[in-house]
Amino acid sequence: ATKAVANLVLLDSKFSSLPGVVDEGRRVIANIERVSRLFLTKVVWAMTLTLVFGGFMWAYPILPRQISAMDVFTIGLPSFALALLPNPRRYVRGFLKRALFFCLPGGLIIGGAVIALDVWLRGLGYTAEQERTCTAILMSLAGLWVLAALARPFTRASLAIVVAMYALMIGTFATPAIGQFFGFAELSFNQWMPPVALGILVCAGLETVNRVVATKAPTR
Repeated sequence: ATKAVANLVLLDSKFSSLPGVVDEGRRVIANIERVSRLFLTKVVWAMTLTLVFGGFMWAYPILPRQISAMDVFTIGLPSFALALLPNPRRYVRGFLKRALFFCLPGGLIIGGAVIALDVWLRGLGYTAEQERTCTAILMSLAGLWVLAALARPFTRASLAIVVAMYALMIGTFATPAIGQFFGFAELSFNQWMPPVALGILVCAGLETVNRVVATKAPTR
């Protein structure tokens, strides 16, 4: 009868099991919130680019397979790894509000930067392949900064995940065979400057948004 009406039953009759139950619940809830921001941020910038480029009938600035390549080290692998890490943060209501406060401005910043880069590169006479490569670089830098922001406070495990994803990004663009497979062009040093410069500005904007959200979020 007790099992039928109880919300929680201690099968071993030991209250010492409760801290582990609480820790597991906190890990699941907090990591779901953290990982979901990666996906929601992508949804916002993807919708922004779709509306703008579709509305003006411009060529989309990046190929689907190039987006898939970026998703591996900005969303796919890190979201799987982060979801398994311990997270002691207590649950506080308002997940959707906190997520939107980060994802909406963050996604709009990334989308706006991609649009600005596309206009800038057209004026500089870049080829379509070079424009797509520069867009991929900008979006990769922005996506990894979002990952780094959500992985804080850093532990050895979370820091290792972020460093590994940065290394994977560098390998993706620096390895000729991989670049050729995904359609990335080889860029000169000067051609790297526009996406890197905009990437730094985007990262600064994302960091500002993250700090504002962090003041409203629980820590433990």
